[in-house]
Amino acid sequence: MAGKWIQKATARMKRKGTLGSFGKATPKKIASAKRRGGKAKKKAIFAQNMKRIAARRRKKGRKGRKGKKR
Repeated sequence: MAGKWIQKATARMKRKGTLGSFGKATPKKIASAKRRGGKAKKKAIFAQNMKRIAARRRKKGRKGRKGKKR
């Protein structure tokens, strides 16, 4: 259940047309967009949050059948 929200978020971004619109989210690009403000700032903050979530998931490790080694 915990992993399903990301699929819902991805589907919503596709519908809204925001999926991939920011490009490769490098720290330099994020900082630049935050200074620009407006829609670019919103996209930058979103990209930063997604990177943070992904990093946490990598650090924590995936749970479930696929993640376990036998």
